[in-house]
Amino acid sequence: MATTTPYSASLDNEKFLYKLVIQLLIFCQGSHKLLEPHLLAIGAKLRSGANLQDLLSELQAVSKTLLHISKQAKQDVSAGESDSAALQNNYLLERLDELLADAEVPLRFQQQTSLLKQRVRAKHSEESYKKVIDSAIILLLNIKDYSVSERKGIDGFLGDLSERLDELGQDVETAGQANRASIDNREMLNTEIHRQVGSLKDSTQAAEELDLLKNHTAEHLDRLLEQLIEHKQLEDERQQEAQEKIELMTQKLQELETETETLRVKLKIEHDKALCDSLTGLPNRLAYNNRAEMELKRWKRYRAPLTLIIWDIDFFKSINDTYGHKAGDKTLALVAQLLLNNCRETDFVARYGGEEFVMLMPNTEESQALGMAENTRKMIQSCGFNSNGENINLTLSCGISEYKGGDLHDDVFVRADQALYQSKQGGRNRCTVFEG
Repeated sequence: MATTTPYSASLDNEKFLYKLVIQLLIFCQGSHKLLEPHLLAIGAKLRSGANLQDLLSELQAVSKTLLHISKQAKQDVSAGESDSAALQNNYLLERLDELLADAEVPLRFQQQTSLLKQRVRAKHSEESYKKVIDSAIILLLNIKDYSVSERKGIDGFLGDLSERLDELGQDVETAGQANRASIDNREMLNTEIHRQVGSLKDSTQAAEELDLLKNHTAEHLDRLLEQLIEHKQLEDERQQEAQEKIELMTQKLQELETETETLRVKLKIEHDKALCDSLTGLPNRLAYNNRAEMELKRWKRYRAPLTLIIWDIDFFKSINDTYGHKAGDKTLALVAQLLLNNCRETDFVARYGGEEFVMLMPNTEESQALGMAENTRKMIQSCGFNSNGENINLTLSCGISEYKGGDLHDDVFVRADQALYQSKQGGRNRCTVFEG
């Protein structure tokens, strides 16, 4: 049986390590630019017949380089995660800003919402970012709770109104019963008077002595007088009760009228707010959808020309990024005012969302709409808009489409949107009529 000496075992280990170094060299080639010089040097020594002792310095250099690469990779991963988190945070803040801009906020929450918008648009650390998100969640929950409370208040008012109307109905029924009782009482009085008069006649005809006739007559007249007095007392009581009922019903009706008018005004204010864009003061998308439906019905009935224009502010994101969101808001408000001032009373202008505006033009063919749109575009281009003393190059593009054939509103909107896309592709600051 062969025995293995320590020397032969050492040689085997050396051969194994030598083979492992060669395999490592082959495996690592091209894997990282920092390893390449060391790998080339080891390869050159191996080709010249170097042993492990000769490669020791280069292998130590490889070990240090691998440690450096490992640390760098961890730092890159950490930085990548940080950048990814920052991008995600920015995305959430942008979406939150859009949500706050488009949300219809009750009057009592508008100041709080305005302050939150400013916080959303400011630069944030990780801690302040969390506080902004928490504040937004609390605000939205408060708005939701307020809306639910308002709905319950309206439901309660309607329930109370129903109960009061039931009470009024009962009062009217009571008054009707009293009136019927009064009629019945008069009929009874008439019957009693006829009976007493008949008895008086009979007594007169049967009387043989004047004194006896006088006594019978006096008795019948006394009974009639008692009946009349009793009837008058009952009627006076019923009249008094009826008068009190009428006064009470009048008071209840006045209270209901006051409360109903208050609710009507409140609902009108909320309805108007729900149809108004808070930033620009123009009608919002909901109001536009309602108007578009009405104009479509009118167009189908009378077939008078009807044209839609979609406006879009060129490079609006660049305005926000360069000059800040306040300048962006000011731009939207200015464009809204200019569009409103440069259309006819019969035209309808609304903010559709973001930097897009829509304009419905009744009794207008697309060629006429194009002329009007070009005048508006040129006027806005030369309006000299500035923010904090810096001139802003403000231009608009638009797409135009006329209602034709069996169009639905969505058909016209898609065509106008495609025409707007052509304006953008054509260099912006232009108006384009859709051509199929």
